Amino acid sequence: MKILKTLILVVTCSTFFSVTSLADEFGTREEAVSLLDRAISLIRIDKNRALDLFTTGEGGLIQKDLYVFCFAPDGTVIAHPNILGLNTFEGGFVDLQGTNLGEALFNAARVGQVGEATYEYERPTTGSTTTFRKTALMTRVAGIVCGVGYYNPG
Repeated sequence: MKILKTLILVVTCSTFFSVTSLADEFGTREEAVSLLDRAISLIRIDKNRALDLFTTGEGGLIQKDLYVFCFAPDGTVIAHPNILGLNTFEGGFVDLQGTNLGEALFNAARVGQVGEATYEYERPTTGSTTTFRKTALMTRVAGIVCGVGYYNPG
């Protein structure tokens, strides 16, 4: 049992550090579009499995600082590497100007199209307090809202 716990700890730590080191790089708009397209395809094949993959990042679904996130119609996060279960409509999930991000992201999404929501945000993966403009590419697919956000470093 002790060996199993040690093995789990080693795998968890190595996964965390590999994702964290990749998160120091900025993902591009093109990479975000590609990741969102891949997410849409996965959802259409098997929505539940896709949501699990988005949350764990398995299969290359976390790239640099890019990841897929999804909301249920009530604003609850149903796929995200860190805030699974958060209801984004109930406050507390705001940008640096106090705008409710859940509503902004949800309202940007359209069925069969990709909408955009741009806001000011810190990059939590680096621990930096530097503020960046971030754009989330949002869509509606299979009754849910999903997106991929990228930072605009310039």
